[in-house]
Amino acid sequence: MREVNSNFQESIIDLKSRSMRDNLVFSGIHEERGENTEEILQEFIKRKFRIDYDVSFERVHRMGKWSEHNLYPRNIVAKFTYFKERELIRTRAPQKLKGSNVWVNEQFPPEIEERRKKLYPIMRLAKRDGKRVRLVKDLLYVNRELYGPEKDVSTQPERMPYSRVVNTGSRQSQKRPRHGSTPDRVR
Repeated sequence: MREVNSNFQESIIDLKSRSMRDNLVFSGIHEERGENTEEILQEFIKRKFRIDYDVSFERVHRMGKWSEHNLYPRNIVAKFTYFKERELIRTRAPQKLKGSNVWVNEQFPPEIEERRKKLYPIMRLAKRDGKRVRLVKDLLYVNRELYGPEKDVSTQPERMPYSRVVNTGSRQSQKRPRHGSTPDRVR
């Protein structure tokens, strides 16, 4: 029963992730009451990313309730119509926004964010040691090998060995099998 419940929960988290995959979260963009958030974001993207056309959004809004007492501007969530435009902004953001107080991040469900927070110290430690690191959704790859955390790992970053990787065999074995639309040919 617990296994079924766990599988059900993972399916829900996966669906949430898929519904958010076209979203980016913009943090640190100045906010005014009664603003047109989409216009503000369009102008920001044109100015910072030097794009001469309007990026197509399905929806743009600020997260949370407005208050004049907020110390920081609320985050902007933008659902892009075209994934290629989203990726263009996401991949260019580190170089275009370096030194500013604006950040661009992918949006994930709270469950995935919690898993990612546990991997950040290991990721920083591996980067500091010159390892190639990549965080994909809630999976950490160190030197192209999947990091597999143990249940009783200390929370001290100095004690977290990033060398514990899951031996998954070849990358090809991890992929789902291909099913073509043409029937198999007999020679």
